[in-house]
Amino acid sequence: MPPRYRDSVLPKRSKMKPKAFAAKEGRKKNFKPEAQADTFIISKEAASCLKKIGQPAESPFVPDPFQSEAAALIETDDVIVSAPTGSGKTWIAQEAMSRELARGGQSWYASPLKALSNAKYLEFSRKFGAETVGLLTGDLRFNTSAPIIIGTTEILRNQLYDAMSQSLGGTVNCDLVILDEAHYLGDRDRGVVWEEVLIYLPPRVRILLLSATIDNARELADWLTDIRGRPAKVVSGGQRPVPLVSLYYGHKRLLTLDQLMKKADRNKRDFAQLGTAPVLGALKSLDELSLTPAIFFQTSRRQCDQCAESVPPTLQENSERRAGRLALIDGYVAKYPFLGRHRHLKLLKNSAVASHHAGHLPIYKMLVEELMSKGLLSAIFATSTVSAGVNFPARTVVLDQSDRFDGRNFSPITSTELAQMTGRAGRRGRDNIGFAVLLPGRFMKLTHLDTLFSSPPEPIISQLNLEFTMVLNLVGAFELKEIRSLLNKSLAAWQLAEEKTPEGLNRAANGIWKLFQEIFAFLRKVGLIDEHNRLTEWGELAARLRLDHPLVICEAIRQKALPADDPALLAGVMAGYLEEKRGNVFQPAMPQELRAALKSVRLAVRPMQKLLSGAGFGIPSQDQTEAAAVWAWAEGRKFRHVSRLYGQDEGDAVRLILRTAEHLNQLRDLPGQPELGANASIARKLLLKPPVI
Repeated sequence: MPPRYRDSVLPKRSKMKPKAFAAKEGRKKNFKPEAQADTFIISKEAASCLKKIGQPAESPFVPDPFQSEAAALIETDDVIVSAPTGSGKTWIAQEAMSRELARGGQSWYASPLKALSNAKYLEFSRKFGAETVGLLTGDLRFNTSAPIIIGTTEILRNQLYDAMSQSLGGTVNCDLVILDEAHYLGDRDRGVVWEEVLIYLPPRVRILLLSATIDNARELADWLTDIRGRPAKVVSGGQRPVPLVSLYYGHKRLLTLDQLMKKADRNKRDFAQLGTAPVLGALKSLDELSLTPAIFFQTSRRQCDQCAESVPPTLQENSERRAGRLALIDGYVAKYPFLGRHRHLKLLKNSAVASHHAGHLPIYKMLVEELMSKGLLSAIFATSTVSAGVNFPARTVVLDQSDRFDGRNFSPITSTELAQMTGRAGRRGRDNIGFAVLLPGRFMKLTHLDTLFSSPPEPIISQLNLEFTMVLNLVGAFELKEIRSLLNKSLAAWQLAEEKTPEGLNRAANGIWKLFQEIFAFLRKVGLIDEHNRLTEWGELAARLRLDHPLVICEAIRQKALPADDPALLAGVMAGYLEEKRGNVFQPAMPQELRAALKSVRLAVRPMQKLLSGAGFGIPSQDQTEAAAVWAWAEGRKFRHVSRLYGQDEGDAVRLILRTAEHLNQLRDLPGQPELGANASIARKLLLKPPVI
């Protein structure tokens, strides 16, 4: 991570002691426009917005017109719902599944994140009954014959692979597929999975795509209509369910963003470059102005933790809220005793704030999410990933910079990303108004954000990228001419084609087809495809390995190099070939048996790696730190020891272990490998224990 965030520290604790301009929620606010507090001024325009704070009157639920329209259309057509975050897209899914259930049909609900799938499983189980809903993720399988299945998009894609290879018509046992967070179709790393699902699903299966607002929903609908031969309709969600106001807090004043931009234009300077606003001071002021609960978006995990740790104990707090928070925390600790050792537990109890990012344990994040959703926290400090799919809106979101770090590079926030983050501001049914509060800072460009607030969302662009797994599974299910036809149906070809005709799409797909042929030729060279263009016995096995490096693992199996009688060793070896965060730079001490097992696999797959390298394909390096950490966990070492051994945050260690369990799952039912499969099953059980699950 670049130094400016890795080494960042919080400003010194603010000395601001803002006067309380707002009484407790529900009482009349006695704002004094342009009145000077101890250190800052509230403008007349900002005060007018603050007066709107409150809770709307209770009323019976009535679906919005766009919700009713989408629910009606999905009865006969494919539907793309493009609507603001928090506008009620889940209700459409529930209504569609309910109607399907009533007629005896099957539904598949796919999301991009395991955590979101788990949350939806619990939500829909409460709605429809536990016996009616099943869960399928890489590491959890419950009630898999249920009429409603919740899972990740990758699992749905894999089921389609299996169905196609068995000549079952290219479908899973369902009548309706719901793809939540469908804008992931344009995700750089994962969009290809979404595109494959949309290409492979047969027309008889209706598709409901639920997306944040996107710019080219009509283009996607035209593409789906063309490749599936049935109408695809677009339903737009219109306005936010809770109005949003953008405020600027800094330079001894609170004013609307519009006011600030007018002043900036008049003074020919960008106010964002003038000093910084201490986060702690901002939180105190927001709390006094009834602008909490708030989500403070931060770029790095370290910033999230530092901000949360800087907040002192809450001295003046509603006793009912505090009692509710402590009761919920104590309930979690009783159920998950390992949470009692979490370093932020005291902070969570006494300061009513939390840090939320991928480095925390999943169960701890679940606790934070439930506390926030029930209004028992003043603020959370979160990375921008919290805006994708996790449902705990707040009254206010706070930004102190206008760029984000995506794990690789810094880039300016896009209009879609800003819409997702600010979509958490304003709780439907609980707030009359939501707020986006912008703080000045070194990396904040208010002119950029001001432009984005009125900009349309970005379009979805195909991220199709052929890989060994995709090519193997296509060859296992189709003739070459049929594969060419499928590639012509891709969104990539549709967006490249100047003419949307069969000839135009064929020309546009030439580049994709050329890459397919290169991969195909290599697979034939290494003996996974025969002279009749069909998968060999080992090719069929490789096609079932939907993991990071299928050819390397297939070769290790072919050479009988994987440990077949030691579950912990097998788990460690599989972990060594994951594409995860690199662990400690120093090689850990490891037992002789693990070192020998890793060496055996390295020697066995070396010829395959040389072939891959010679053909210009990437080759995996065996990560011994990951192997040692997972082996230690399988051997029963304490989780804290495993996390330190890995050298990453606890949440990263959990992800490493869960992904290893997913890869082991791929080994369980391989043809002709009963001993390996049995060993993999035992290894998974050794890994899937608290606090991992």
